Amino acid sequence: MKQQGQLSKTGASNILQPQRERLDSISLQVVDLLSERMKVCLDIAELKAVHGIAMMQPGRISYVLDMIRTRSEAVGLRPEYTESIFKLIIEETCIQEDVLINQCLASGRPS
Repeated sequence: MKQQGQLSKTGASNILQPQRERLDSISLQVVDLLSERMKVCLDIAELKAVHGIAMMQPGRISYVLDMIRTRSEAVGLRPEYTESIFKLIIEETCIQEDVLINQCLASGRPS
């Protein structure tokens, strides 16, 4: 016997489906934005290689993390949550930039 307010698995799935589809769409948009962000970062890495600018820019990283904390608070997210995500994003970006810069320097050409 079902308790009041409980739905069958099928009923629950039907109720949740529109929100799940919206969530899936947002998740794919996040991946697309991460790809776009990485492309911009790799463009920056090429400029760093061409102009002899150090790959690691600690001041910039601090600026980005401060910006993320401020925005997180403004939109009602825990800053620790978004900061941890961005630390991973920045870590991967640094790895990819380092690879690209080393390739550019090894080939003797900017890109």
